[in-house]
This record gives sequence, C-alpha cells and structure tokens, in this order.
Amino acid sequence: MTTIELVKVSNYILRDITLRIQSGTIHVVIGPNGAGKTTLLKVIAGLTWYKGNVYFNGKPVDREPPWKRGIGYVPQTNALFPHMTILENVLFGLRNKGLSSSEAIALAKHYLKLLGIYELKDRYPLTLSGGEQRKVALARALVIRPQILLLDEPFTGIHYDYRVHLVEIIKRISREEKHTIIIVTHDLDEAIELGVSYTILMNGRQVYTGDLRGLLKTINKHLHYINVYECIIEEVLSESSLAKINCNGITLMAPLEQVVKDKVIATIPADKVILYQAEKCYPRTNCLKGRVVEVK
Repeated sequence: MTTIELVKVSNYILRDITLRIQSGTIHVVIGPNGAGKTTLLKVIAGLTWYKGNVYFNGKPVDREPPWKRGIGYVPQTNALFPHMTILENVLFGLRNKGLSSSEAIALAKHYLKLLGIYELKDRYPLTLSGGEQRKVALARALVIRPQILLLDEPFTGIHYDYRVHLVEIIKRISREEKHTIIIVTHDLDEAIELGVSYTILMNGRQVYTGDLRGLLKTINKHLHYINVYECIIEEVLSESSLAKINCNGITLMAPLEQVVKDKVIATIPADKVILYQAEKCYPRTNCLKGRVVEVK
C-alpha cells in the first residue's frame, strides 16, 4: 500500500496543490470541467510537467519515469487497441515484466474473471459496450499489480445500472487488492458512495481537502449547481420503493434503492429543479412553495 503526498505542486494549470492521501483508501477529486482534475492525475502518474514534489511512502518520485512509479491509469477514453483482442489488450501491460507467457496469460485471465468479462476475451474493443470497454481498461491497469490506481471519470457514458455495478467492483477491488485509488468524477452520488477523503479543485486551485462531512458543508459554496442536504428517513413506503425523508424541516419523497440507515444524504442537481406558478404545483410530488428572491 502506498501513501501519496503532494507538496506545493504547480504547472500550467495547477496552483500550489498540497495534499496527503492515506494508503489503501479511495480519494475522490471533484470539480468542474477545466479545474485541473485530469492534470492532477497526470502529475501523480508522471505524465506531465510540474514543479513541486510528489512522494510515495515518503520517498520522492519526481525523477522517476511513469513506468517506474507503479501506477495503473485508466483515462477517460479507455485507450484500448482496436486491432487487439480483449485478452491481448490486457496482456499488453505485462510486456517486459519478466513473466513467462503462461504466467502472463494466467494473470490476465484472473483479472478478466474478477471483472466479469472473461467470456469477452476473444472479442475486439469496438464490439463491446462502453461499460464493457471500461472494465477491459480497468483489467489492463490492474494486471500490472499497481501500488496506485488512477481512474479518470470512470462512470462517464455508462448506463446507470452498469454504473452501480462498476461502483461495487471498485469498492471490492479497494477492499481486496488494497490499492490506493484516486478517482476523478463529476457525479456527487458516486463520490459519496466511494470516497474516504475528498478534494475539490476550482480553476487549478485546491479549495477543499478532507472528509465527507466537511465536503457536504463546503460543496455548495464552490459547486453551485448541486444542492446537498443531510436528511432523516421518516417512513419507508415498501409498495413504491420510496422513502419519506426530512431535510431540515422539509419533507421530500425519494427513491430508496437499497437498505440504508436512518440518516441519508440527498442531492438535488439544479437542472432537475422546475419552477411552476403556485396554482399549478399541487398535487405534484416534491412540490414546495417558495418565492423567487434573485435571478442570476
């Protein structure tokens, strides 16, 4: 397991980033487009220029090339080779690792089975769905047995049901393989589900690093398109898979997709909020009376 530490890291996008990520945990980086999230991953991977210092387990790695940093990196594009089969794509990462052909194939098949895509091993990337391609890219990153796993927007473009499945796989990998994992995402739900610690980036600057409670207190200040509330479940309506939740005195109906504790977190994206004239509101679900005080 590897503890990651960045000290005053800057480049053409990032500005004085200093953070410490505990070994064997999942750290989630959140922020709008252009905030520097992908650049931060590339700095850790050694794929872009920077000044400052990066340490793995207290040892500086600034002069280490990418292939010596022990990192598995899954970019947004997956970067699979279209002319190679799925098995060949996964095996590609094991070149020059000192393994025999049979050892490499056995290891590649192990991760294909772990991710539930073993039966796809003889197919080509362009014949797979987006979610299946993402799993192949993840298998290729894992097969080298990395100390650190970097995932750039792993849920983008994937159907909701597949995203839920992928979240569970990443949690399982973290639990069983003990990697230090850094995930870049726009999706607060996945961030909350996966993260142990969090960083918010805005315009290349680190505006928050800490735990979930601190994230929920500060996220609306920086990411105004998200409304986040800590709520209490008042009643579960089993016949409709809905729960009645109380959010600081406001009662809402919310889908209940799994068994949860009494306290929950509700997120309401701004693009899901619709304004009606007061007389047109009722009897709609989650229709609340209010008054417009400012238009920005």
